[in-house]
Amino acid sequence: MVMRVWSGRFTDRRGNRRSFLRLCSALSVIAFAALGLLVLASAAMSEWQPILSPAILGLLVVAGVCVSSWHGVAYTELATLAGANHAGTALGLANSFVFIVFFLVPIAIPGLLVFWSWTGVWLAAAFCALIAWPIFLRPEHGRKSA
Repeated sequence: MVMRVWSGRFTDRRGNRRSFLRLCSALSVIAFAALGLLVLASAAMSEWQPILSPAILGLLVVAGVCVSSWHGVAYTELATLAGANHAGTALGLANSFVFIVFFLVPIAIPGLLVFWSWTGVWLAAAFCALIAWPIFLRPEHGRKSA
């Protein structure tokens, strides 16, 4: 919650919403890929579990912050890009897609667990964050994103 407020204030002051969104996406890819690798290492090296388990928990918190701190910034940028005449439609459509994903993810996780364990779940999350990265357009040259 704190990071959502901070990120909104930070990007409002700096006019860097799109670059901030790209950074959050990239950090999410890194955090989820690292989670997958740590879970894999923990399973392969059981003697390291006392060290890896707290690291996994800490990285899970970091990944959670990375994927949730950008929501307000993304919705604001979407409304800005859509313009005043289409902001309601754009926000409604975005929210609908978010809720569809919220419905599908809990259905997909058990299948991923069966076939690839938690490593597969975290790598799938990293892949989704990677797909999101190019969606956040770079700002036009010579001007900050509004």
